[in-house]
This record gives sequence, structure tokens and C-alpha cells, in this order.
Amino acid sequence: MMATANRKGEKKPAGSVEEPSFSPREFSRGIEIVRSLDPKAGLTATIRNIGRLASSLSGGDGCLIHLPDREQNRLEVAYRHGAGREFAVSLKPGQGVSGSALRREKPVFASNLTKEPVEPWARAAQKEGFTSALSLPLRGRQSTLGTITLLRRQARPHGATKLALLRLLSDQAAVAIEDARSYEQLQGRLKALSREKKREGQVKTFLENIVDRSADSIMATDLHGKFTFASRGAEEMLGLAKEDLLGKRISQFYAGGEREARKIMKVLAKKEKLRNYETEFIGPGGKTISVILSASLLRDSQGNPVGTLGVSREITEYKNLLNHITRTEQSYQKLFEAVNDAIFFLNREGYFTTFNRMFLKMTGYTEKEIRSFHFSKILHPDDIPMMVNDHQKVIRGDYAPERYTFRLINKEEKVIYVEGNFRRLKEKNVVMGILAVLRDVTEKIRLEKELLELSITDGLTGLHNQRHFYNELDKEMERVKRQHTPLSLFLFDLDDFKVFNDIHGHLEGDKVLKSVAQVVLKSIRRMDSAYRYGGDEFTVILPGATQVEALQVAERIRKTFDNTPYLKQIKLSIGLVEFDPHYDLTTFVKDADEAMYTAKKMGGNQIFIEKKGPQE
Repeated sequence: MMATANRKGEKKPAGSVEEPSFSPREFSRGIEIVRSLDPKAGLTATIRNIGRLASSLSGGDGCLIHLPDREQNRLEVAYRHGAGREFAVSLKPGQGVSGSALRREKPVFASNLTKEPVEPWARAAQKEGFTSALSLPLRGRQSTLGTITLLRRQARPHGATKLALLRLLSDQAAVAIEDARSYEQLQGRLKALSREKKREGQVKTFLENIVDRSADSIMATDLHGKFTFASRGAEEMLGLAKEDLLGKRISQFYAGGEREARKIMKVLAKKEKLRNYETEFIGPGGKTISVILSASLLRDSQGNPVGTLGVSREITEYKNLLNHITRTEQSYQKLFEAVNDAIFFLNREGYFTTFNRMFLKMTGYTEKEIRSFHFSKILHPDDIPMMVNDHQKVIRGDYAPERYTFRLINKEEKVIYVEGNFRRLKEKNVVMGILAVLRDVTEKIRLEKELLELSITDGLTGLHNQRHFYNELDKEMERVKRQHTPLSLFLFDLDDFKVFNDIHGHLEGDKVLKSVAQVVLKSIRRMDSAYRYGGDEFTVILPGATQVEALQVAERIRKTFDNTPYLKQIKLSIGLVEFDPHYDLTTFVKDADEAMYTAKKMGGNQIFIEKKGPQE
């Protein structure tokens, strides 16, 4: 039965302990205990230190620290010393000596574990020779955080002095756990802010170096429409220096004013992109400038919109010419030779009949060669069906888009990305052919791809980031559901990485994270993809891999650490899950995350495989 005696030998109610007092000397020792708990060591280290102090003070044979899992409504073992794996099972609320101490919020003593019919450890205690247990609640500032349970192989009660010190330790341990959690959360926020600030600086420098070389006008604004960046091309177009543009609203420079600015922002908020949009700016001296504008919505690392990025090119000259192209042959010829973009005319059969020098320069063919070609001859194979189909629609008088971005293949078989404006030309209401104006946007497409890659890449490790991970995992899950092929996922983090950082510093910690990324990329299969999930957590998607195949990859990564510079003293805990058709995205990742923490709770440096399929 759970009971203890008071100083006069009288029995107290089952499950309670006496209320002892202690001397100044004992109190001094208690103060030393409190000072030895440093929450800055991190939550894991703090819990380990609490367990060691409790074991040392009690002189017991085993020690367990339980912390409640609020989501599962269970008591889970956060620290175990001197007791076998059977003592690591989770407890229901109020179950056993630990659950009773948590529920009553006061110490509880069990004198004979093997004879308690409801004690979940009876079998384990009999097997390992434990007879008694004292459990003390970890009473925090606002609530009880868990329990410390001390196991003994001889059923002798704890003395008043030890009991007093243990109670002092349990109360101060709860405070230290609260402080350690708060400290880790604060450190995490500070690191995230530091990384974000560094990343923003890198992105800004990258953009400025690239876009300042562009002849086009490149501008960035915040969500209020104020300039945050302007290229040299923007300075020339608007007639103001960058320093004068920054902070001003872009609506001041639209010919349509605030109304035009709101219209464009509305499209970006809905579709995130705007391509080949014709608008007008007010340039130097109040001159109206016609432009083609392409813009995108900018987001931060958390996916929140922070502003816009726009690229515009002045088309005032050849737009004015285009407006007169049907009037006279003289205007038509002037247009062809005046602009720097490629211009050509297709007849009803799709052959080139007229073109300018820039079109010949773009394609690399001679005038004689071009005249013998059907227009599909210079198209990229993947774009031929769409373009041929739309050409036939135009000739029939049906609707077809007037603007395209597509690919040409020049005489040297080089792929060129172009943006084209197409206008059908009529005589007496009969479509005679199509007039097209093209401009080379290969460099712009390359820049957009680089910007996209930058937005989905972790700056430190070079792996893709968490945002891209969720996008790719969602795609793989949909593919698996269609094709009924296997898919596995594992998530891992570095054991005691916080302690490593505290000892060696963040620069050494960064070297470790970079080395981890290199090991992962070398160890995974060609079809697999690796991501930095956040902090010292990484994840790998393994398409087509069963649980057994994924385990081989995970084990290869874990073992490679021993032979890799900066990683010899680093261990990792891996949680592995195979996809089940009933999974949704959140549950799939959550199960991998829980499997990882199970591996960590089991001592770390190992792989835990979650049972296939979402649990009830």
C-alpha cells in the first residue's frame, strides 16, 4: 500500500508523505541545488541534471522523470536512469505512483510496487528487484509540470532531511524546466530573426547586382506601393535618381494614378503574376511613356506577401508605329526597321512573307531560308501543337490569345525564350495573316528561375527549404495515389545540437549543418530529394521507396557521420514513415516528426519506424 509514517509513528493516509523541516545547514545545501540548475543549458540538459541531482540526493537505485503529453493526455518518460525499458511506458492520468503524485500535486510513496494490483510497473519491479518508489510533483509557477520518481530495491523510507531537499529540488526543478523552455523558445526566435535578416541582405545584394545590368526597368515596392528598389533602367525611364524614388508611391508615376495602381495590385493579389500588361508611366517632363509590364508578388520565407517585383520595357516608339501600320506601306516598313524587336508576317498557310533584320538576327537564318519555312520549323517541339492550333483559330476568325511566351530554336539549335504580341490583319473582313512582334526574354526567364530557386533554397546548407518541401511532398502524394507506387519519408535532427552550439559556437554549428547537407545529398538516391526543415532538422522524400529501402538510405546517412569531418561527434535521431493512402499531408509529416522524437526519447543515434498508416 502507498503510505508513510509521521514523526510520532502515526500512519498518514495512503499515498501521502510527512511535512518535514530542515536546518540552516540543510537549507544551504538546498540553495546549492537550486544554483546548480542552469536553464541556459537547454531543456534536455536541464532535465538530465535534475535526474542526476535527484538520484544523488536520494541515494536511490533508479530515477524517472515524467512530463505530460497534453495532446495525448498521457504521462511520458522524459528521463530514465537505472531502470529498464519496461519503466519507459507512458501512463494514463492518475495511474500509478507517478500519476497519483501529479493528480494530487503532492509527494506519494509506494512501499511495495510488486504487490500493488493497479501499479503499472509491478512486473518490471519484480523483474528488476525494485520494491519501493517515491514520486514528487514538479510544481511550476502556474501548474504542475510532471513528476520525479525515485526507485529503491530496499523498502526503506526517505529521511526527513533528504525528503525536504528532494521536495526543494522538485519545486526548483519545475521552475528550471519552465525557464529552460522559455530560454530555448527565445533563442529560437532570435536565431530565426538573425537568419532572416542575413537572408534579406543577401537577396537584396543579389538583386541589385543582377538587375542593375538590365536595360529594362526593374522596380520593387512594398505592400503600400512605396518603392523599395529601382534599377538604373527605372531611373532613366522615370527621370529620377534611385535615392529620390525610394519611399515614393508608384501610383505617382502611373498615368492612371492610384486607380491603375490598385487595379494592378488586385490582379497580383489574386493571381500572384501579371504578364505583358500594357500601361503608361509619366516620365521626365510629364511625358507619357507606354510600357509592357510583367510583375510578381513577393513573399517572405514564411510565405507572407511583402511587396511586388515588376519588370517593364518602354514600347512608346513601336506602339505608335503599330497604330499606323495599316495606313501606309511607308509606316509599315519604318516600323520594321525602327524597333529593336523581331517582327514578321505570317500568311494564311503559316509561311513567313515579311520580316525585319532583328528577326533574321534572332533566328540566324538567311532571308531565303526563312521564306521557305513553315513557322513551326523554328518552334520548340513542345510548343508546336499550341501555336499551330491557335494559328488555325485566327485564320478561321475564332478567338485566340494575342500574347504568348514561347520558345524558338535558332539555326544553331539554341533555345530562345521570346514574348510575342500577335495581331490578325484583315482586308474586307477576311483574315489575310498574322503580324507578330517578338522580343528575346531568355535572360529574364533565367533571372526569374534564379529568383525562384533563391526563394525556395536554404541559404546556409544549399538544400531546399520547408516551404518547397511541403509543395513537393504534396505533389508526390498525389502521384502515388494515381500510380499506386510506394513513397517513404524520414525526418531527423541532430542529438544535443544545442549543447554543441553552446560549447563550440554558432560558426562551428553552421559548419556542422553544411556538412550534414553534403552527407545527405551524397547518401540519398538520384530520385530522392532532401530539405532543411528548420534549425537542425532535415527531411528526405523517397519516391518509389518501401519502408525497407528507405531504412537503408537512412542508415547510410547515420553511419556516414562517423567518417565525415565536423560530424564525428554528432549523432542523429531519425523517424521514418511509409505512405498510406489514408494519410493527408499534415498527418504524414506529423507521424514522421513523432517517430523522430520517439527515436530521441529512446536514447538517440537510431532510427524509429512508425507503424504504417495514420493512428486513431
